[in-house]
Amino acid sequence: MEEEYVKIQEGYSDFLKEVKRVIEKILINHNIPTAFNIYGRLKKLDSIQEKHNSKRHEIQHTITELNDLVALRIVLLFPEYKDQVTNLLLEEFNPVVEYKKEKPIVDKFGYSSTHLILEVKEDWLRTPDFKYHQNKKIEIQIRTLSEHIWAEISHSLSYKREENIPKPIQRDLYRLSALLEVVDDKLQSIKNDVLKYFDYITTCSFEDILETDLNPETFRRIMKQCSQENYSLNDLHNREISSKIEQNYNILTTRALFELISEIPVPTNYNDAEFINNLFEILNEDKDKTDKKQEEKEQEQ
Repeated sequence: MEEEYVKIQEGYSDFLKEVKRVIEKILINHNIPTAFNIYGRLKKLDSIQEKHNSKRHEIQHTITELNDLVALRIVLLFPEYKDQVTNLLLEEFNPVVEYKKEKPIVDKFGYSSTHLILEVKEDWLRTPDFKYHQNKKIEIQIRTLSEHIWAEISHSLSYKREENIPKPIQRDLYRLSALLEVVDDKLQSIKNDVLKYFDYITTCSFEDILETDLNPETFRRIMKQCSQENYSLNDLHNREISSKIEQNYNILTTRALFELISEIPVPTNYNDAEFINNLFEILNEDKDKTDKKQEEKEQEQ
Protein backbone atom coordinates (compact mmCIF):
# COMPACT_ATOMS: atom_id res chain seq x y z
CA MET A 1 0.00 0.00 0.00
CA GLU A 2 2.81 2.40 0.87
CA GLU A 3 4.62 1.65 -2.40
CA GLU A 4 1.48 2.33 -4.45
CA TYR A 5 0.79 5.55 -2.55
CA VAL A 6 4.23 6.95 -3.37
CA LYS A 7 3.73 5.97 -7.01
CA ILE A 8 0.34 7.71 -7.47
CA GLN A 9 0.81 10.66 -5.11
CA GLU A 10 2.09 13.16 -7.67
CA GLY A 11 -0.56 12.32 -10.30
CA TYR A 12 -3.47 12.56 -7.87
CA SER A 13 -2.14 15.81 -6.40
CA ASP A 14 -2.06 17.29 -9.90
CA PHE A 15 -5.58 15.99 -10.57
CA LEU A 16 -6.78 17.66 -7.38
CA LYS A 17 -5.15 20.95 -8.35
CA GLU A 18 -6.71 20.97 -11.83
CA VAL A 19 -10.22 20.12 -10.61
CA LYS A 20 -9.96 22.80 -7.92
CA ARG A 21 -8.95 25.36 -10.55
CA VAL A 22 -11.94 24.46 -12.75
CA ILE A 23 -14.43 24.64 -9.88
CA GLU A 24 -13.08 28.00 -8.73
CA LYS A 25 -13.71 29.35 -12.24
CA ILE A 26 -17.23 27.91 -12.27
CA LEU A 27 -18.09 29.66 -9.00
CA ILE A 28 -16.59 32.96 -10.16
CA ASN A 29 -18.41 32.83 -13.49
CA HIS A 30 -21.74 32.30 -11.71
CA ASN A 31 -21.07 34.91 -8.99
CA ILE A 32 -21.40 32.35 -6.20
CA PRO A 33 -19.84 33.59 -2.93
CA THR A 34 -17.98 31.19 -0.67
CA ALA A 35 -17.24 31.56 3.03
CA PHE A 36 -13.63 30.40 2.57
CA ASN A 37 -11.28 29.44 -0.21
CA ILE A 38 -12.00 25.96 -1.58
CA TYR A 39 -10.12 23.41 0.50
CA GLY A 40 -8.59 20.33 -1.14
CA ARG A 41 -6.62 17.40 0.17
CA LEU A 42 -5.04 14.12 -0.86
CA LYS A 43 -5.86 11.48 1.75
CA LYS A 44 -2.84 10.66 3.90
CA LEU A 45 -1.42 7.15 3.87
CA ASP A 46 -2.07 6.51 7.56
CA SER A 47 -5.69 7.57 7.11
CA ILE A 48 -6.06 5.14 4.19
CA GLN A 49 -4.53 2.33 6.25
CA GLU A 50 -6.80 3.08 9.21
CA LYS A 51 -9.87 3.05 6.98
CA HIS A 52 -8.84 -0.33 5.56
CA ASN A 53 -7.89 -1.88 8.91
CA SER A 54 -11.12 -0.72 10.58
CA LYS A 55 -13.03 -2.37 7.71
CA ARG A 56 -14.89 0.87 6.96
CA HIS A 57 -13.58 0.25 3.45
CA GLU A 58 -11.60 -2.85 2.76
CA ILE A 59 -9.29 -2.23 -0.18
CA GLN A 60 -9.37 -5.20 -2.52
CA HIS A 61 -6.73 -4.40 -5.13
CA THR A 62 -5.68 -0.72 -5.13
CA ILE A 63 -6.07 2.36 -2.98
CA THR A 64 -7.56 4.14 -6.01
CA GLU A 65 -10.77 2.23 -5.20
CA LEU A 66 -11.40 4.88 -2.54
CA ASN A 67 -13.95 7.48 -3.60
CA ASP A 68 -12.37 10.07 -1.31
CA LEU A 69 -8.72 9.54 -2.12
CA VAL A 70 -8.80 13.17 -3.20
CA ALA A 71 -11.48 15.57 -2.00
CA LEU A 72 -12.54 19.20 -2.18
CA ARG A 73 -14.73 21.13 0.23
CA ILE A 74 -16.87 24.09 -0.80
CA VAL A 75 -18.34 26.19 2.04
CA LEU A 76 -21.05 28.55 0.86
CA LEU A 77 -22.26 31.69 2.58
CA PHE A 78 -25.93 31.22 1.74
CA PRO A 79 -28.14 28.09 1.55
CA GLU A 80 -29.73 29.16 -1.76
CA TYR A 81 -26.49 28.37 -3.62
CA LYS A 82 -26.18 24.79 -2.44
CA ASP A 83 -28.50 23.25 -5.03
CA GLN A 84 -27.12 25.55 -7.73
CA VAL A 85 -23.53 24.47 -7.08
CA THR A 86 -24.58 20.81 -6.95
CA ASN A 87 -26.35 21.07 -10.30
CA LEU A 88 -23.47 22.97 -11.92
CA LEU A 89 -20.96 20.32 -10.88
CA LEU A 90 -23.21 17.50 -12.05
CA GLU A 91 -23.41 19.26 -15.43
CA GLU A 92 -19.67 19.91 -15.73
CA PHE A 93 -18.47 16.51 -14.47
CA ASN A 94 -19.60 12.89 -14.72
CA PRO A 95 -21.07 11.45 -11.50
CA VAL A 96 -19.40 8.17 -10.55
CA VAL A 97 -22.04 7.50 -7.92
CA GLU A 98 -25.61 8.57 -8.67
CA TYR A 99 -26.50 11.63 -6.63
CA LYS A 100 -29.76 11.58 -4.71
CA LYS A 101 -30.76 14.55 -2.63
CA GLU A 102 -31.55 13.42 0.89
CA LYS A 103 -34.54 14.81 2.74
CA PRO A 104 -33.73 16.14 6.22
CA ILE A 105 -34.91 14.00 9.12
CA VAL A 106 -37.00 16.34 11.23
CA ASP A 107 -36.47 14.57 14.56
CA LYS A 108 -32.69 14.21 14.23
CA PHE A 109 -30.07 16.82 14.91
CA GLY A 110 -26.94 17.63 13.04
CA TYR A 111 -26.07 18.45 9.47
CA SER A 112 -24.83 16.41 6.58
CA SER A 113 -22.89 17.92 3.70
CA THR A 114 -23.85 17.24 0.12
CA HIS A 115 -21.36 14.68 -1.20
CA LEU A 116 -20.63 14.17 -4.89
CA ILE A 117 -18.30 11.58 -6.38
CA LEU A 118 -17.20 12.87 -9.77
CA GLU A 119 -14.81 12.26 -12.62
CA VAL A 120 -13.93 14.43 -15.59
CA LYS A 121 -15.78 14.08 -18.87
CA GLU A 122 -14.21 12.19 -21.73
CA ASP A 123 -13.73 15.35 -23.80
CA TRP A 124 -11.51 16.79 -21.07
CA LEU A 125 -9.10 13.89 -21.38
CA ARG A 126 -7.97 15.27 -24.74
CA THR A 127 -6.73 18.49 -23.11
CA PRO A 128 -3.16 18.83 -21.78
CA ASP A 129 -4.36 19.51 -18.22
CA PHE A 130 -6.39 16.31 -17.93
CA LYS A 131 -4.90 13.86 -20.45
CA TYR A 132 -3.32 11.75 -17.68
CA HIS A 133 -6.33 11.75 -15.35
CA GLN A 134 -8.59 9.12 -16.86
CA ASN A 135 -10.66 7.14 -14.31
CA LYS A 136 -9.60 9.34 -11.40
CA LYS A 137 -12.40 10.12 -8.94
CA ILE A 138 -12.83 13.04 -6.58
CA GLU A 139 -15.21 13.63 -3.71
CA ILE A 140 -16.77 17.09 -3.52
CA GLN A 141 -18.33 18.23 -0.25
CA ILE A 142 -20.75 21.15 -0.47
CA ARG A 143 -21.76 22.82 2.79
CA THR A 144 -23.37 25.97 4.05
CA LEU A 145 -21.45 27.95 6.65
CA SER A 146 -23.65 26.57 9.44
CA GLU A 147 -23.24 23.02 8.18
CA HIS A 148 -19.50 23.56 8.21
CA ILE A 149 -19.63 24.77 11.81
CA TRP A 150 -21.60 21.67 12.78
CA ALA A 151 -19.24 19.33 10.94
CA GLU A 152 -16.22 20.88 12.65
CA ILE A 153 -17.91 20.65 16.04
CA SER A 154 -18.78 16.98 15.55
CA HIS A 155 -15.23 16.28 14.40
CA SER A 156 -13.80 18.08 17.40
CA LEU A 157 -16.05 16.13 19.77
CA SER A 158 -14.90 12.94 18.06
CA TYR A 159 -18.21 11.25 17.40
CA LYS A 160 -19.71 10.03 14.15
CA ARG A 161 -23.14 8.80 15.15
CA GLU A 162 -25.87 10.20 17.35
CA GLU A 163 -26.07 7.06 19.50
CA ASN A 164 -22.45 7.57 20.55
CA ILE A 165 -23.35 10.77 22.39
CA PRO A 166 -24.12 10.52 26.12
CA LYS A 167 -27.78 11.28 26.74
CA PRO A 168 -27.16 14.18 29.16
CA ILE A 169 -25.36 16.01 26.33
CA GLN A 170 -27.95 15.32 23.63
CA ARG A 171 -30.33 18.09 24.73
CA ASP A 172 -27.67 20.79 24.33
CA LEU A 173 -26.73 19.41 20.91
CA TYR A 174 -30.39 19.52 19.82
CA ARG A 175 -30.49 23.16 20.84
CA LEU A 176 -27.25 23.95 19.02
CA SER A 177 -28.48 22.24 15.86
CA ALA A 178 -31.70 24.25 15.98
CA LEU A 179 -29.74 27.48 16.38
CA LEU A 180 -27.55 26.65 13.37
CA GLU A 181 -30.62 25.98 11.24
CA VAL A 182 -31.97 29.36 12.32
CA VAL A 183 -28.65 30.98 11.36
CA ASP A 184 -28.87 29.49 7.86
CA ASP A 185 -32.48 30.61 7.47
CA LYS A 186 -31.77 34.07 8.83
CA LEU A 187 -28.72 34.62 6.63
CA GLN A 188 -30.79 33.71 3.59
CA SER A 189 -33.67 35.92 4.72
CA ILE A 190 -31.38 38.91 5.24
CA LYS A 191 -29.79 38.40 1.84
CA ASN A 192 -33.24 38.32 0.22
CA ASP A 193 -34.23 41.50 2.05
CA VAL A 194 -31.04 43.25 0.91
CA LEU A 195 -31.74 42.32 -2.71
CA LYS A 196 -35.31 43.61 -2.40
CA TYR A 197 -33.99 46.85 -0.94
CA PHE A 198 -31.52 47.33 -3.80
CA ASP A 199 -34.29 46.65 -6.30
CA TYR A 200 -36.36 49.31 -4.56
CA ILE A 201 -33.50 51.83 -4.63
CA THR A 202 -33.04 51.19 -8.35
CA THR A 203 -36.71 51.69 -9.26
CA CYS A 204 -38.25 54.08 -6.73
CA SER A 205 -38.81 57.75 -7.44
CA PHE A 206 -36.06 60.25 -6.79
CA GLU A 207 -38.18 61.94 -4.12
CA ASP A 208 -38.22 58.63 -2.26
CA ILE A 209 -34.45 58.41 -2.58
CA LEU A 210 -34.13 61.73 -0.75
CA GLU A 211 -35.78 60.14 2.30
CA THR A 212 -33.13 57.43 2.62
CA ASP A 213 -29.74 57.14 4.30
CA LEU A 214 -26.57 57.47 2.27
CA ASN A 215 -25.14 54.17 1.02
CA PRO A 216 -23.42 53.08 -2.21
CA GLU A 217 -26.72 52.49 -4.05
CA THR A 218 -28.43 55.71 -3.00
CA PHE A 219 -25.18 57.58 -3.73
CA ARG A 220 -25.29 56.19 -7.27
CA ARG A 221 -28.84 57.51 -7.74
CA ILE A 222 -27.82 60.95 -6.45
CA MET A 223 -24.84 61.07 -8.77
CA LYS A 224 -26.84 60.01 -11.81
CA GLN A 225 -29.44 62.65 -11.05
CA CYS A 226 -26.83 65.40 -10.64
CA SER A 227 -24.90 64.34 -13.75
CA GLN A 228 -27.97 64.14 -15.99
CA GLU A 229 -27.67 60.32 -16.03
CA ASN A 230 -24.04 60.37 -17.22
CA TYR A 231 -22.49 58.96 -14.05
CA SER A 232 -21.21 55.41 -14.58
CA LEU A 233 -18.72 54.38 -11.85
CA ASN A 234 -18.93 50.79 -10.61
CA ASP A 235 -19.94 49.34 -7.23
CA LEU A 236 -16.42 49.39 -5.78
CA HIS A 237 -15.96 53.11 -6.51
CA ASN A 238 -19.40 53.92 -5.11
CA ARG A 239 -18.62 52.09 -1.88
CA GLU A 240 -15.30 53.91 -1.52
CA ILE A 241 -16.65 57.38 -2.32
CA SER A 242 -19.86 57.15 -0.25
CA SER A 243 -17.88 55.80 2.71
CA LYS A 244 -15.40 58.66 2.42
CA ILE A 245 -18.23 61.20 2.33
CA GLU A 246 -19.79 59.74 5.48
CA GLN A 247 -16.53 59.51 7.43
CA ASN A 248 -14.78 62.73 6.35
CA TYR A 249 -17.72 65.08 5.88
CA ASN A 250 -20.30 63.59 8.29
CA ILE A 251 -22.97 63.51 5.59
CA LEU A 252 -25.28 60.63 6.40
CA THR A 253 -28.39 61.23 4.30
CA THR A 254 -28.99 61.51 0.60
CA ARG A 255 -30.96 64.76 1.04
CA ALA A 256 -28.04 66.46 2.77
CA LEU A 257 -25.68 65.41 -0.01
CA PHE A 258 -28.08 66.38 -2.79
CA GLU A 259 -28.69 69.84 -1.35
CA LEU A 260 -24.94 70.46 -1.39
CA ILE A 261 -24.07 69.14 -4.86
CA SER A 262 -27.25 69.56 -6.91
CA GLU A 263 -25.82 72.59 -8.71
CA ILE A 264 -22.60 70.96 -9.92
CA PRO A 265 -22.20 72.04 -13.57
CA VAL A 266 -22.35 69.18 -16.07
CA PRO A 267 -19.94 69.81 -18.98
CA THR A 268 -20.84 68.81 -22.52
CA ASN A 269 -17.91 66.40 -22.63
CA TYR A 270 -18.80 64.64 -19.38
CA ASN A 271 -16.05 62.87 -17.44
CA ASP A 272 -16.63 60.88 -14.22
CA ALA A 273 -13.28 61.80 -12.71
CA GLU A 274 -13.80 65.53 -13.31
CA PHE A 275 -17.30 65.33 -11.89
CA ILE A 276 -16.03 63.58 -8.75
CA ASN A 277 -13.34 66.26 -8.33
CA ASN A 278 -16.01 68.98 -8.50
CA LEU A 279 -18.03 67.05 -5.94
CA PHE A 280 -15.19 67.03 -3.42
CA GLU A 281 -14.37 70.68 -4.06
CA ILE A 282 -17.90 71.56 -2.97
CA LEU A 283 -17.70 69.23 0.03
CA ASN A 284 -14.37 70.71 1.12
CA GLU A 285 -15.70 74.27 0.82
CA ASP A 286 -18.72 73.37 2.93
CA LYS A 287 -16.55 71.62 5.51
CA ASP A 288 -14.25 74.67 5.74
CA LYS A 289 -17.26 76.93 6.32
CA THR A 290 -18.64 74.61 8.99
CA ASP A 291 -15.27 74.33 10.73
CA LYS A 292 -14.82 78.11 10.66
CA LYS A 293 -18.26 78.68 12.19
CA GLN A 294 -17.45 76.17 14.90
CA GLU A 295 -14.17 77.94 15.69
CA GLU A 296 -15.91 81.32 15.90
CA LYS A 297 -18.55 79.86 18.18
CA GLU A 298 -15.92 78.41 20.48
CA GLN A 299 -14.03 81.71 20.59
CA GLU A 300 -17.19 83.59 21.56
CA GLN A 301 -17.72 81.19 24.43
